[in-house]
Amino acid sequence: MLKISRYILLFLLCIYIDSISAQEQLLDKVILNNREKYFNACNEDEAVVHHSCFSLMYNDSLEQAEWVSYKLTLDQVESGVNRTNDFREDTMILSGSATLRDYAKSGYDRGHLAPAGSMKNSKRSMSESFLLSNISPQIPAFNRGVWKRLEEKVRFWVERYDSLFVITGPILDDPIAVIGPNKVAVPSAFFKTIIAYKDDQVTGIAFLIPHSASSESLYSFATSIDQIEEIKGMDFYCKLNAENMKELEANESIKAFLFGI
Repeated sequence: MLKISRYILLFLLCIYIDSISAQEQLLDKVILNNREKYFNACNEDEAVVHHSCFSLMYNDSLEQAEWVSYKLTLDQVESGVNRTNDFREDTMILSGSATLRDYAKSGYDRGHLAPAGSMKNSKRSMSESFLLSNISPQIPAFNRGVWKRLEEKVRFWVERYDSLFVITGPILDDPIAVIGPNKVAVPSAFFKTIIAYKDDQVTGIAFLIPHSASSESLYSFATSIDQIEEIKGMDFYCKLNAENMKELEANESIKAFLFGI
């Protein structure tokens, strides 16, 4: 009887392992098929890295992403996955990403680009948000202050819309410092561009925030997606098809963003 029970347990264990493997394969297939849902920038000539819920273009010389792109839905905000805090190198960066040594005793926070709080839909996406390719050195008062307020505001807005497309990153012209053995650049400012969908309507806004502590209203940093694209020299949303694309990329009004659709 005991021997039969052992066989049953082994059989159930094999089924469980196969189930986990099948789930991982299914997730990989969904990521591959739905990549366009969160990758919208036009950089086919650049080395773009795709993770489960965000994509990025890495700057090898400055050791951080030029931008990170992700789609935000209510599920990603309301799911119960906890922070993993497993900061580590990104092995998908073929030239090698920044390392923990670069940030050690630097005086700067390891600031998220795609926020951990927006990656709660799976343990995998949460863990990937702590890859150092998704991190920039940030002044603590900035990371825990105005930048955190903006991240929370974006998550609040997803309740108003069906989904948000976000592209975020550092302004790497004229870095204010470099840190670590790999000389990671400390950005002079950070940006977020947001395109919001509700039913069949689309609207957009952007934010450009100097890299310093600030108690100013978030809305004082609002700008147009066009301005961010001009500063970065990139066309972020050329893969999105919307009739009012030109108008929404030129919009810098919070009122139009919040109440225009």
